[in-house]
Amino acid sequence: MYNANTHFFASTEEALKIIVPLEDCEIEEKKTMTFTCKVNRPNVTVQWMKAGQEITFSKRILYRVDKDKHTLTIKDCSLADEGKYSVVAGADKSTAELIISEAPADFTAQLRDQTITEFEDAEFTCKLSKEKAHVKWYRNGREIREGPRAGQIINLVTRVKGRPDPEITWTKDARVLGRDKRTEMNNNFPLVELVIQEAVRADYGKYAIQAKNSSGQAQATIIVNVLDIPGACQNLKVAYVTKDSCMVSWENPEDNGGTEITNYKIECRQPSQRGWTVLRNLVSAIKETYFMADRCIENQIYQFRVQTKNEGGESNWVTTAEVLVKEELVQPELKVKLAGVLVVKAGDAIPIEAELIGKPQPDVKWSKEGDTGDITKSPRVQVETGTNFTKFLLTNSRRGDSGKYIISATNTAGICSAEAKVNVLDRPGPIRDLKVSDISVDRCKLTWEIPEDDGGCEIYNYIIEKCETKRGVWSIHSAAIITNSAKVTRLIEGNEYIFRVRAENKMGAGSAVETESIVARTQFSRPGAPDAPEVTKITKEEMVVMWCSPDNDGGKPITGYILEKKEEHAIRWAPVVKSPIAGTQMTVTGLLPNHEYQFRVRAENEIGTGDASKPSRSFPARDPVGMSNYSQVIGQIFVC
Repeated sequence: MYNANTHFFASTEEALKIIVPLEDCEIEEKKTMTFTCKVNRPNVTVQWMKAGQEITFSKRILYRVDKDKHTLTIKDCSLADEGKYSVVAGADKSTAELIISEAPADFTAQLRDQTITEFEDAEFTCKLSKEKAHVKWYRNGREIREGPRAGQIINLVTRVKGRPDPEITWTKDARVLGRDKRTEMNNNFPLVELVIQEAVRADYGKYAIQAKNSSGQAQATIIVNVLDIPGACQNLKVAYVTKDSCMVSWENPEDNGGTEITNYKIECRQPSQRGWTVLRNLVSAIKETYFMADRCIENQIYQFRVQTKNEGGESNWVTTAEVLVKEELVQPELKVKLAGVLVVKAGDAIPIEAELIGKPQPDVKWSKEGDTGDITKSPRVQVETGTNFTKFLLTNSRRGDSGKYIISATNTAGICSAEAKVNVLDRPGPIRDLKVSDISVDRCKLTWEIPEDDGGCEIYNYIIEKCETKRGVWSIHSAAIITNSAKVTRLIEGNEYIFRVRAENKMGAGSAVETESIVARTQFSRPGAPDAPEVTKITKEEMVVMWCSPDNDGGKPITGYILEKKEEHAIRWAPVVKSPIAGTQMTVTGLLPNHEYQFRVRAENEIGTGDASKPSRSFPARDPVGMSNYSQVIGQIFVC
């Protein structure tokens, strides 16, 4: 996918330019060469190319930056390294040529003398200090050729012994040869000869002679290579065109003429010219199957032709169609190298890369959805754009860096855009609306809303901590709460507590939210005092006492009443009955005649017994004297 070691440069300063260009270099193979240039900004990254293709760096091919100086070093140069090299810095470009001359070869293993019998093969072997070298073989001071050249005579002579004289059969590639205008067969035993006049490339192959008589048969073979000029190159074309250059490419000929292709020759001309101009001299012969003609004039027509050469000579020319040199207009295209959403951890870098196509070179801009500013001005952002790519790197990522990043590419041919979605994982944000309810002597209930930001991944639990304010020490009550509410138990009545809650996801726990302090006690109270009771019926032994419920029931239902009495001059109050009274009236019996009594009442709920009411008036325990007096008592209106 993305190389984290790739260098980037921030495009927040003046346009990047080359102030000291590359220079041509000529060096002997196996040596180390260096291309050097300088740019107008320190510590940026440039792009190195060979023949229009980006160079891949290795232990042999090194790239180094020293402030504004950029160096490309190639160790152990070979002939394959020869060609045109370019350095691209932003929209600026510099090109130079590397010419490699062959180093002399040394013998690392010498020839050895051979002792063989007649008709036995002899094989001579030597070793050289380089893999590819031009060698010549000599016998008695005369050069040994690989084989006849086209147009020459092929003369195969062998010695055959046998009695009676054997029957001779010649074959080529397993096909029997016969006499014709070019082929002669002479049997002057013991010498037998095959002669082929005016050799052609088609005469190349494996020749065999078979001698057969009544006593048996024998056979010998030889490979004949007919050297000729090579065939013409194939698929010659102008691969692409810029406003001042043409890339010409071709393929090797189908027939190399029986020997290695030594080089190609390329020429060009314009319609107004009758002659052709050589584009490369023999000192720096073209050995690749491509050539960058980089000194063309914009809006001019050119034609190119290529010739193949080997030791046997040169092939026929192959010519391209005429081509107009001008900047090709290609609408920009962007292809983000990202499948789905890019997920990174907070603190990690966000690398985004896209392939870029377009002519002329598109202007590329990076932005973030919802961010109206220029994100490339951030010191955490680095952007690099080359001829066929654009790279974005945001370091030390934060949760707020999540979102959709938009790339736009614009040139005179049009505009296009692409996007990349990024999710930065972090710890969740704080919970919301934390509340404490249902406080009692040993427990309470906490409720809250989920965080506004889950950190980019699922919240899998909440952590609840509690602290006694007088001790100031926090302890975890629970670290495995999966809902947004919890009951906190084992509180000590009367102690003051603070609670805090934090959400947790796979990245860790978020920041805590604290409650106000609370005291572990019931939130209900004993009922208030009722109004003073009234006596509604009196005899010498009993009285009917009535009262109303208190205005304040303490938050809990009244479960009963405690009715108390005392004689007028007594100090202590005594309950009328041992158990609470369910209703709001009671007939008090067992009174002493002619004694005066006062009554008071207390309300009771599950929290406890409330304060006593004010005492009633004193009432004497005696039978009523007459109806009028009796009516006066029972005629009182008592409203609760």
